Amino acid sequence: MPGVKWTEDEIRIIDQYERTAKSAFVLYQEIRIAGYNRTYKAVSRKIESLGLRKPTRYTTGHEMTIGYLDIESTGFSANIDVMLSWCIKGRGDKNVAGAKITREELMSDKQDARIVELLVEEMNKYDVIFTYYGTRFDIPFIRTRALYHKTFFPLYKQKSHKDLYYVVKSKLKLHRSSLMAATEFFGIAGKTRVKPEMWQKARWGDEKAMKYVYDHNVADVVILEKLHRKLEEYAPPQVNPL
Repeated sequence: MPGVKWTEDEIRIIDQYERTAKSAFVLYQEIRIAGYNRTYKAVSRKIESLGLRKPTRYTTGHEMTIGYLDIESTGFSANIDVMLSWCIKGRGDKNVAGAKITREELMSDKQDARIVELLVEEMNKYDVIFTYYGTRFDIPFIRTRALYHKTFFPLYKQKSHKDLYYVVKSKLKLHRSSLMAATEFFGIAGKTRVKPEMWQKARWGDEKAMKYVYDHNVADVVILEKLHRKLEEYAPPQVNPL
């Protein structure tokens, strides 16, 4: 809504920033729910232009940092399989953080120890982690590999996690609740199927195949953020613990 004058109703919502523990993101959600088509960036800029400041007593009202997470692995059982790569994209960031296993690591006793440790460090930068089907796969897989390598995993209730799979499943009625079905429904390009032969080659350390899988990993977190922006009225960041 560039150039559209802010209504008194919108300003009343934004004024809560200085009077309550609500963050800019929460107020953005309220403005969208109230029927106004503002972007999160526009709400943040309006708060800044009005000179609103968060009182120090609102210790829980800090701006939430949101990350979109996805991992790729050799299989689905973390006591047998290993992580091939991971990616996290911060909300609004241009770049994607990530790491992939090397052929030498894959064939050694260290396996995915290095990239698991790097992933945990990156996860600790965010207040809320968004995934797609991460409740049943990504999060328990990461936790299991971290425990195996004796790497510190974020303590229970230290981080929040939102799984967009369950938002799609409960709020929409698609023929499938897959990430591909959801992104196709909203016209979000970028979701592709990984060729089975590339997975097989990646499992054995083929460099070309491992890069192929990593590129797929990057694409998934990019489209995950886009999907969240389509569904964020139903997916606020105050959610279940990690």
